[in-house]
Amino acid sequence: MSRRIAIVEDDPAIRANYSEALRKHGFEVSAYAGRAEALAAMRERPPDLAFIDIVLGSDADAGFALCRD
Repeated sequence: MSRRIAIVEDDPAIRANYSEALRKHGFEVSAYAGRAEALAAMRERPPDLAFIDIVLGSDADAGFALCRD
């Protein structure tokens, strides 16, 4: 069983780069552009590990808020 990693990053190029690199190493990756979609998905199926950008869009602490949620 592969480990599930969630990436929450609003920059599409960075999100794609991280996702591709981790998949090449055998991880199952779910990538999200924003806090709301990430939170909904993580509540339904929690990842084993999450990489979360602190600033998402114009929300300066969205990553911290996601961690608290």
